[in-house]
Amino acid sequence: MVIKATNSNRLHSSLIKSEEARSKTLDRLATGKKINSASDDPAGLSMVMSLESQTRGLLMGINNRQDEISLLQTAEGALSSTGDMLQRMNELAVQAANGTLTSEDRSNIQLEIDQLAQQVDQTASNTVYNDKKLLDGSFSIELQGGETMSLPAASAEALGVNSLNLTANAEQAIGQVSQAINNVATQRGTIGATINGISSQIAGLQSELINTTASQSRIEDADIAAELINMNMQALQSKAAIQAFKMQDENRATVLKLING
Repeated sequence: MVIKATNSNRLHSSLIKSEEARSKTLDRLATGKKINSASDDPAGLSMVMSLESQTRGLLMGINNRQDEISLLQTAEGALSSTGDMLQRMNELAVQAANGTLTSEDRSNIQLEIDQLAQQVDQTASNTVYNDKKLLDGSFSIELQGGETMSLPAASAEALGVNSLNLTANAEQAIGQVSQAINNVATQRGTIGATINGISSQIAGLQSELINTTASQSRIEDADIAAELINMNMQALQSKAAIQAFKMQDENRATVLKLING
């Protein structure tokens, strides 16, 4: 008598498929991704790779624009210090115009004016971002948005306050310092407007990044709840197949015992 193994083969095949499905489910649960290899979803994988490339490009673009803001903020901060020194120079010039002062008084004021002019020069010379001097008149950069940004020199000579003479003509010095203050204010205003423009562009890039990331997530990310349900079902199927194997073995043993008996 021949005992057919057809049912056993089917059970064995079912058990293998169940274990393979369970292995894929465990991979999805471990990685949180439903596409872990090209065989999982060839078309989906192609879309995910394209979206990932777009996402990385957006992230780098945002980083580049933030670097531009950092650079401009460095320049604006230095100009703010220069503006403070010019305001002090204006105070001294107005003080020197006081007719009650002596020549010695004005000479003492002149000493501070000269020191302030040197500090303006030092600020212009020492304001650097990534080895780029920002306020010596040489700085020019093409921003990622396509605009060209140049910063004029902010030295004492460029601002017209390098040779103020309070002992000879305090009124003229007041006019020179006032013009310098206006120039610095204009430069700071230009920088501020550029920073605001870049910030607006960053907001647009961030919005695009959020949408792109969401699209990638919908394609790539696994539904954890659904995968847990699948894993439980697959575990039950495996147990059922194993139990069926045992029952078949018991039945086969019973039949053989009857035959032999």
